[in-house]
Amino acid sequence: MKKIVLVFEILVLLTPVLFLIYYKYNLVCLPRASVSSFIFGLLPFIFLIIGYYFMNKTHLYIALSILITECIVTPLIMIKRLGWEKFHNDRLLAFFTFEIIEITQIILVLIVLERMMRLKLQTSME
Repeated sequence: MKKIVLVFEILVLLTPVLFLIYYKYNLVCLPRASVSSFIFGLLPFIFLIIGYYFMNKTHLYIALSILITECIVTPLIMIKRLGWEKFHNDRLLAFFTFEIIEITQIILVLIVLERMMRLKLQTSME
């Protein structure tokens, strides 16, 4: 499970760098995209770390719900801010990058949650 948490951490740290590169090439609107991606990655990461180290499923569920909410809300915010035309024509790369990273993070949290449940089940059967 440590490797999964490490991969999650790397994603949280590299995503803002990627969005800064996108900003340099005018693929995202504002440098705020980089800061937002870091904050939106950091919050679930904190809950993932707490859940992982204290073997607490509740914190993992909170991390999961934050990530799912971000996946749903992000396209709505982008469309509202940019309008459909600019979003559809210019910003799809940034959108899909963010969504793929979010989905990857959701999968990582689900893997940690599943392994934690399996571990608790094994220890309770012994």
